[in-house]
Amino acid sequence: MKSEIYNVDYNKYVSLVGTAHFTKRSLYDAYEAVGRLQPSDLAIELDMNRFKVLNNACSMCLKRSACDSKCEFIGAAEALGNVDANIWLIDMSEHEIRQRIRRLTTPTWIYLVRIPFIREDDEIVRRWERGFKDEVLNSYQERLANLRRHAPAIWRVLIDERDTLMAVRLAWIATEKLRESGDPSILALVGAAHVKGIKHLLRNPVVIKENLRRLGLSFTPPTLVRRISIRGD
Repeated sequence: MKSEIYNVDYNKYVSLVGTAHFTKRSLYDAYEAVGRLQPSDLAIELDMNRFKVLNNACSMCLKRSACDSKCEFIGAAEALGNVDANIWLIDMSEHEIRQRIRRLTTPTWIYLVRIPFIREDDEIVRRWERGFKDEVLNSYQERLANLRRHAPAIWRVLIDERDTLMAVRLAWIATEKLRESGDPSILALVGAAHVKGIKHLLRNPVVIKENLRRLGLSFTPPTLVRRISIRGD
């Protein structure tokens, strides 16, 4: 990593939107954010395998054009429309997450860990859809605090490590865009539980560098899915 990546408050270049996965409200929020910000770059909390699985599922769905319960990440990518755009995949892979948890904890725990990108439970969905976002976020924080107390190794990987990796990748995207054009507009969609941590890291990028070392993380750039516009006659 070049030193300049740690000398900027990246929040002025990155707009973070927190979501509750597979909810109508999050899908609407994703569409609204894309339409309002017209970002040059869209960063989403997926790796290539999850992106392909979700994208393929949508492409084969008979309700694709009218579906209101698709993944908000895929919805945001579709909302870009027929334009040249960069879509960045900024999360760890599920394989890497499980490997890192396995190294830090007992084998029994690995089977109890929720895959990091699945549908939320019904009560969270109901509260999120009704607009009680603050209530849902407070519930997330309570659950995270419990996870940190009772399973600190799992919390470290699912939250601390992923926040750090997603933050450094967003900082890298912004740095590359600053070199190219001078004023990047990056929209990042992540689970609501990650917003606070990522914002803190983007505001204090030197902490990202410290976290990479403390957590034993190696920087790798985000995966680019290049979107090319199709010109009409």
